[in-house]
Amino acid sequence: MRSSNWIRVFLILTVLLGFDYGTNLRAALPTPILQVSNQQYVTLLPKVPVGTPRPLIIYPNDTRVWVAGFETGGPQTSQIREYFVNNETSRGVLNFSNTEISSILVDRNRVWYAENSTLAFYNSTSGQSETQRTFPNRSLLSLALDHNGRLWMTLGGSNGTSSIVMLNPNNTTQTYRVRTSNALAYGITVAPDNTIWFAEAAAKKIGHLGCDTCNITEFSPPQSLSLAAPTQVIVDNSGNVWFTDHGSNQFGVLNPNTNAWKVLPIGYCQNYCTGGLPNSIFLGANNTIWFSEHVAGRIAHYDPSTEVLTEYIISPNSLPFTWWAMPGANNLVWFVAWELGEIGYVNATLPASFSLTPPSGDFIVARGSYDDVPVRVDPQGSAKLSFGISPVTSDQEYYQTTAQIFGPSPPDLGPSINPQTITFRISSAWNATLGPRYVALTASNGQIAISVHIKVVIIEASIPYVALGFSTVIFLGGVTLYLRRPRRLNVKKVKRKK
Repeated sequence: MRSSNWIRVFLILTVLLGFDYGTNLRAALPTPILQVSNQQYVTLLPKVPVGTPRPLIIYPNDTRVWVAGFETGGPQTSQIREYFVNNETSRGVLNFSNTEISSILVDRNRVWYAENSTLAFYNSTSGQSETQRTFPNRSLLSLALDHNGRLWMTLGGSNGTSSIVMLNPNNTTQTYRVRTSNALAYGITVAPDNTIWFAEAAAKKIGHLGCDTCNITEFSPPQSLSLAAPTQVIVDNSGNVWFTDHGSNQFGVLNPNTNAWKVLPIGYCQNYCTGGLPNSIFLGANNTIWFSEHVAGRIAHYDPSTEVLTEYIISPNSLPFTWWAMPGANNLVWFVAWELGEIGYVNATLPASFSLTPPSGDFIVARGSYDDVPVRVDPQGSAKLSFGISPVTSDQEYYQTTAQIFGPSPPDLGPSINPQTITFRISSAWNATLGPRYVALTASNGQIAISVHIKVVIIEASIPYVALGFSTVIFLGGVTLYLRRPRRLNVKKVKRKK
């Protein structure tokens, strides 16, 4: 029996996180703390009718929003649904049994969709669907359209092979084999220069196809970079390749000209979203980056020019399971809330009600020591702010492992109209991996979370461990151990490197 696309999609959850998706995931996550607030950034549309597959993938255009839904339990069912933005109504246009729709793409009046091993499209003018290609023994995973009207696809084979297939407008195809076995080529995108980039989730690589007659080039991260599963990619106007790392709390960027990699953690949120699982990723206005946080249930916006991460909280008292999000017309960013059976949008034109300003420079912390980071908080109005520290996944406490980078959450800050300074304490464990990494310092008012990233460099303690942690005194032929708390080391901050 062939593996379904849904199983392949959540293979990362099952293997990397050690439990099954669905009931076991909800049971494994603590109940979120209820935060009551009037939501002004996020709008949810009416739920789909009872018994209708819940929204999983979304693709907005100027007047409509197309959604592929999926429902578990009993026979697996899928549906392609059309939402009308003006009156917030919707209707189902295609229904499927024992099928998952892994990707959709809208090109004028054609709604392309990947149905198990089949590529097809729905004609919104005629109301008819048409099968275009079937790929036996392979799973069709993601779709992208280039500037010449050619459709690009990632496919996974039952024998562990991955390939990239291009469908020409004249209905001919060309196939490119991914050299790495068991790569699980997944998310695919078209760069501004019309070249193709894709993520290799299992191989933890980024692939590139630079021309029609080229072979695939694969970029591997350095050993010092801990990736779980790069799943989706997007290329900005400067040629940088941004990716989400599903199975972690990270997103990152690759500069293909220098093969320089950088990963950043998402913002802190309480208890239930340690992993976060960033997923879909898209380019926004002014070369900014938008992505969904699958388990954290937030829509994230990162501005590389200011290095500020803003996360919009969809439902502070539940886990919406936000698998997909995508920018649309009128500066609205559309998303699905699969667990809630709803779609909605973030109004990106609304300014944040507060801001954070970190000090300049890198922060050097010795093993077994700590450093304090003062952050300026500009007026936040009538809302209370809560704070937290979010290290990258490999550094934080996660499923009973020991945290390498940690720190207490600063006290809440009450409503104020005056700028204030709060202090984050960043501590390093004795066994922390040496070298640089980024840490997110986060403030949240229950509607949005704003984070700034600081670069923390862990160095070896200048005083031996025994001298810091223990004093040995031999007295009257006996040995007495006196424990002493490691002192804070005075370290000099260096100029911040971006």
